[in-house]
Amino acid sequence: MTRALLGLLAAALLMGCGDGATTAFAELPSLGRKAPDTVAVAGGAVVVGGPSGYCVDRGSSLLRGDTAFVLLASCASIARAEGALAPAAPGLLTASVDQASGAAPSAVDLLAFLDGPEGKAALARDGDAESVTILQSQIEQDAVLLRIDDQSANPTPGLETTYWRGLFSEKERLITVTVIGFASRPLDPDAGLAKLRGFIARIRAESSAVEPKAAEQAPARGLKGFFRKRRV
Repeated sequence: MTRALLGLLAAALLMGCGDGATTAFAELPSLGRKAPDTVAVAGGAVVVGGPSGYCVDRGSSLLRGDTAFVLLASCASIARAEGALAPAAPGLLTASVDQASGAAPSAVDLLAFLDGPEGKAALARDGDAESVTILQSQIEQDAVLLRIDDQSANPTPGLETTYWRGLFSEKERLITVTVIGFASRPLDPDAGLAKLRGFIARIRAESSAVEPKAAEQAPARGLKGFFRKRRV
């Protein structure tokens, strides 16, 4: 997914709590010092927040317009303030919010698409379906949860090649979230799944608490259209 990839490339050397990333994090010029734990996007229709210890890096996020890409990292890493929270297991979180489309694909249709060659090509950083292996897949509460191994030729420096991804709809928008660990401190699969579940639950809870706003709906697209411009 293009926006997610750009964010991950910009944040590849961010410190998530990992010792080896501290220097690179300090040198990243776009890093914001404010560390809110939530941010409203898509005209206020969706509120993105992560599990405890994660804050929004506004400097590495794309928040304007009817779509959004949000990067979340350790609050302690972003704020660099004494007493700031940090997650027990380090990692980066991202959320991509699509345009309102009237009817986002069902979880069953999404999973069927992603398990096929076009879906795997959309998931791969290099666009090659052969690069991606879906290690685990399930549907929980109308959300698709995937554990993916991406052996693309252009790996993101400093991050694991195996990561968790979730896809679900909120207010007629397709939302894609990722949980990815650092190569120097791999994320335990169970811990990653717990983060993914917590991430999805937080977005749903925060978003349901705000009044829905009218938004110009994008033209209806097939499943391929949802992923055509997306890479992680």
